[in-house]
Amino acid sequence: MSRADDKWQKWCVQFDAAGTDIQTMFHNRHVWTTIEDMWVRTGGQIELNTIVQNWFIRNYVSTQCTGIRRECDEDSRTSSLARCLRRLIESPTMANRTRYEAVVMANPEIKDEHKASVIRGFDHFALTPETSCLDQDRIEADVAALHAAAMTTRYYTNKIIAHRQFTDEKITLSWHDLNRALNTVGAVFKRYYRLRHPGSSLGNLGVDLPLGWEQPFRSAWCPEDFWPQPAAHLDNYLPGTATP
Repeated sequence: MSRADDKWQKWCVQFDAAGTDIQTMFHNRHVWTTIEDMWVRTGGQIELNTIVQNWFIRNYVSTQCTGIRRECDEDSRTSSLARCLRRLIESPTMANRTRYEAVVMANPEIKDEHKASVIRGFDHFALTPETSCLDQDRIEADVAALHAAAMTTRYYTNKIIAHRQFTDEKITLSWHDLNRALNTVGAVFKRYYRLRHPGSSLGNLGVDLPLGWEQPFRSAWCPEDFWPQPAAHLDNYLPGTATP
């Protein structure tokens, strides 16, 4: 394997790792919005106190904010989406037209009569239709879009979730900003998925959940004789299993 091929293979592994995390965030949002819908549809029939509601919200927001921050991080030691794009900018011939065409031609699922038009899909990434080099300015614009959309979420994560900032500033995060950041991460990933997988496009990032996954919510969780243990019992708690 040539050095160029090795470099491309490493990029693919890192891009796929970012994709797994991004799809998990969209899965999280699907589960979260479904639970929210359950709360609304019950019409107040469940006793949803602030302890339970805040616990759900804190866990969801912290998880999503951390994931968005991770995908927009350009540190050279990461395999984030932003870092993958930065590597394309630094090596604009790494993903070239010849490599793209070879993948299309070797794909038995693409009919021969369609392969020429599929190969032209590289034009969406190329500097010009005649060149093999990626359009660095376009990629740079996508990196900038990631940073712009995630700015508020990243700031909130850095100051509130990852650190304890002593400041008189009131630091908040709206649902709109959180969802907009995730939408942008998803849109940028979908775009470069077509470069990673010539001839393919990614539909929904969040897959449909299996039928019946919500079944636990249809039953009472607590038996009548159940009472929560006192908090004092948990000060030195060690779980019975080796991993979460």
